[in-house]
Amino acid sequence: MPVFFVERGAAQNGKVTITGQLARHLSGSLRLRSGEMIWLGEAGGPRYHVRITTADRNRLTAEIVSESLPPAVTAPRITLGLALIKSTPMDWAVQKATELGVAHMVPLITARSVVRPRPEGTNHQTSRWQSIALEAAQQSMGWEIPVVTAPASFDAWCATADRGECRLILWEDSSAKPLRHRLRGQPRPASVTVVIGPEGGFETREIALAVRNGFEAVSLGPRILRTETAVAAALAIVQYEWGDR
Repeated sequence: MPVFFVERGAAQNGKVTITGQLARHLSGSLRLRSGEMIWLGEAGGPRYHVRITTADRNRLTAEIVSESLPPAVTAPRITLGLALIKSTPMDWAVQKATELGVAHMVPLITARSVVRPRPEGTNHQTSRWQSIALEAAQQSMGWEIPVVTAPASFDAWCATADRGECRLILWEDSSAKPLRHRLRGQPRPASVTVVIGPEGGFETREIALAVRNGFEAVSLGPRILRTETAVAAALAIVQYEWGDR
C-alpha cells in the first residue's frame, strides 16, 4: 500500500480528516471502507498509519494508530535539469526521477530540443508533471514530493539559477570524466544538480556556458543513451555513491 499525502494540519487530536480529490480517490477508485488501514503523510513531515473510521465520497476520517518522523537526511538534495523530450518518455523520466529521490525538476529548452512548449499549454503540462511526481512519490513511499517548475530556457537558467554545491552536466564527449569516477571517494555535498540534454545532446556552446557557470562536464561512458535512460542511469549512480540507495 502506498503513502497518500495530506495537507499539513490534517492530523488533529489523534485523527485525520481527508477531503477533496484524495477522499474521492480513496473512497471511489480504491473503495476504502471503515476499518481498513492505510498510510498518510505530510510532505517533508510525519507519516501516519491510520484506520479508516468513516468513509463517504467526499470525506473520510481516520484514527492514527502510529506515527513516524522523517528519517535523518543521508543523501544530497538533488535538482534535475532535464531537456524537454517527447511526452511519453518525459512522463517516464519524471516518474523515475521521483523514485530515485530528486527534490526539484526543471524542464529545459535547449538548442537541440525538438519539443517546444506552447505558452497556452505550459500551465497544464507543468501541472501534469507535478501530478506524475506526486503519484510516483506516493507509490515509492517517499517522504517528499518533488517540485516541478515550468519550462525554462537553458541559457537563462544556467546563468541565474541556484544550482547547488556540486553542479554536473552530462556530455558524451570522450574528454568528459566518467560520472562514477567524479563522485567516488569525494565528500558528499548537501546538494547536487545534474543536467541532462536532449536526444541530440548539448551543443558545444552550451557546455562552455555551463562550465563558465560552475558546472563540470561528466560522462556516462561510451554508449549513447536515450535521454530518459540517462536520467535513470545518472541518478542511480549519484544515489549509489552519495545517497540512500
